Amino acid sequence: MKKNSLVSIAMCTYNGSRFIKEQLDSILDQTYDNLEIVIVDDNSKDNTVEIINEYIQKDKRIKLFENTYNLGFVKNFEKAISLCVGDYIALADQDDIWKTNKLEIFLNEIKTNILIYSDSIVIDENSNISNKEFIRSNANLVKGKCNKSFIFSNCVSGNTLMFKKEIIPYIIPIPLSVSFHDIWIAFVASTIGTITYTEESYTYYRRYNEQVTKHVEKNYTSLFDKFRKKEHYWLNFAQNIVNYCLAFKSVKNLDKETIDILNTLIEHYSNYQKGFFSYKIYKCLKKYKDELFKIKKIKARNRYLFRFSSRNNLLKILFYSI
Repeated sequence: MKKNSLVSIAMCTYNGSRFIKEQLDSILDQTYDNLEIVIVDDNSKDNTVEIINEYIQKDKRIKLFENTYNLGFVKNFEKAISLCVGDYIALADQDDIWKTNKLEIFLNEIKTNILIYSDSIVIDENSNISNKEFIRSNANLVKGKCNKSFIFSNCVSGNTLMFKKEIIPYIIPIPLSVSFHDIWIAFVASTIGTITYTEESYTYYRRYNEQVTKHVEKNYTSLFDKFRKKEHYWLNFAQNIVNYCLAFKSVKNLDKETIDILNTLIEHYSNYQKGFFSYKIYKCLKKYKDELFKIKKIKARNRYLFRFSSRNNLLKILFYSI
């Protein structure tokens, strides 16, 4: 770490008036205080901007940028990152809380790595720690030069990570096909350098009813309807893999092995609807399973990930024995 390095906090806000004060207080109270807080508000309709402006009057380290129209959280974080000038950039959500020594610890432990992250402690809307204290209780975290482990899943949460500014030209622009900025940043970082994590969690991640959550509709009208909807789900899943693999292929400094894996996945999942068993992808997944499924959480259920649609539209488990 450079002596007295500037740390930029890239925070995105949207209708966050309910919790943003707690988050801002936790950042402003950091034991490491050479920082700037770059906030990009995504056209909030509540009084989020008013609250931020009140804080700006008290602390000039806060900089506010307001969007005239809604960009969405991925492009909004891209904009926030591009506005940061610090040697290190940490991402922050509007409704979390940081431990006061988070930045100090991260700066001390990042060392030669290009990115550092941690797990999170789950809190409720009243800031009480939930019964499930950690998001990943089995420590499903990875480190090193481990980009293959991010192809199918992600363990790096955007609200916990911090990276060196050298990575910005590789991150931006974030491809439109990428649905979540954190997995993109994690893949890029673990491709051009190495990543690490702290054993202790330094972010309190808030879960509450108003958050957007994924809801899977299961009100099937018939057995055929169930198969049809499940088939549609897995075809979307396949297309999503293709989109991410195409984006990952655009990253500089990929080794030939990773390129071959991405090409194999793109070829297979682009023809997913045909439903033919692919011995080529079977060999690929079997050969690289320890890297592709390095995250324990996904490794435990990988046998259920690779389904395909056969000619009679029934969903089959393709790689049960991997």
